[in-house]
Amino acid sequence: MGRLLSVAAVLVVAVGAVLFARGDVPCEVVAVQPTCEVALSPGPSEDTLELVTITGADAFPPTSGELRLTTVAVQDDLTFGTWLSGRTSSIVEVVPRERIYPEGSDPDEVAELNAAAMADSQLVAMIAALEQVGYELDPEGALVAGVTDDAVTDELEVGDVIVAVDGEQVEESLDVVELVQARRPGEELVLEVRDDEGSRQVEVTLGESPDEPGTGFIGVFLTTELDLPVDIDIDAGVIGGPSAGMMFALSIIELLEEGDLIDGRVVAGTGTLDRSGSVGAVGGVRQKLAAVTAGDEGPPADVFLVPRDNLDDARQAPITDEVLVVPIDTLDDAIAALEALGDDRRPADAELRAAS
Repeated sequence: MGRLLSVAAVLVVAVGAVLFARGDVPCEVVAVQPTCEVALSPGPSEDTLELVTITGADAFPPTSGELRLTTVAVQDDLTFGTWLSGRTSSIVEVVPRERIYPEGSDPDEVAELNAAAMADSQLVAMIAALEQVGYELDPEGALVAGVTDDAVTDELEVGDVIVAVDGEQVEESLDVVELVQARRPGEELVLEVRDDEGSRQVEVTLGESPDEPGTGFIGVFLTTELDLPVDIDIDAGVIGGPSAGMMFALSIIELLEEGDLIDGRVVAGTGTLDRSGSVGAVGGVRQKLAAVTAGDEGPPADVFLVPRDNLDDARQAPITDEVLVVPIDTLDDAIAALEALGDDRRPADAELRAAS
């Protein structure tokens, strides 16, 4: 009997291993398995100075140096081998699938939202950079750039501009976000919306934000409606998401101002940027820093600008060449850091990391 039980146990383990490798075990039962996770690995890096085109104003491109945005490659549909390899890698990070693809969404929807987030990050970068070099701007409302599948209304469309919330005038997307998130799910409000045919009112009952439980949610992706005094085009290709905002802003400033902000250095970095100039945390910092010190797509970075909230991630990244890691809280901090380097001074709180 004991031998039969032992054989049965071995068979159960063997069958379980096969089901696990094939992804037939539900994620609710075992969350750590190939079909329930995705792998984050170093993605391509691009010189943002080459992605930005400016017309309607003089541009002053630097004679040398680069400002490189950094990315993370997401590998989906993992085999057991690639999953196990990622789990044992010092560079690749395996994370729960819902972190990249929230429950109820699909890759196409996430790609669409990431494209909208990229467009918004570019506009914010343009606004911040133009204001930094002295332009005065006049926002005209919150432009609907995307509508989610779980939106609480079908009366809002891409291209609509929200100009007031419950009678309170709004100038930009952040105004709408703050007013909506200050309300509770189930509350009603009235949006004043402008389109090509005129103005109309849209009544909505707020849902609950999937990211911030207890706060109001409409289900639209917003950017700011604005006529820029300078024509700026950013060609980011298929890169999505908001994490290049700071690097885009620095590139626009470098091109619009005389002088040489990067002083011939290869400066890489990452970080979201909001209208207040704050630089926000992002994902995949270990992978991004590993990529730009490897030098696979150009010279290794001399400097890596990282959101302060991601500094510990940067400290843990495996790197192949020496790099100066500079924690950043705001766009002004990033500019000050580059100016300090131009004066042969070490920026505040900078850490020199040796190859690991």
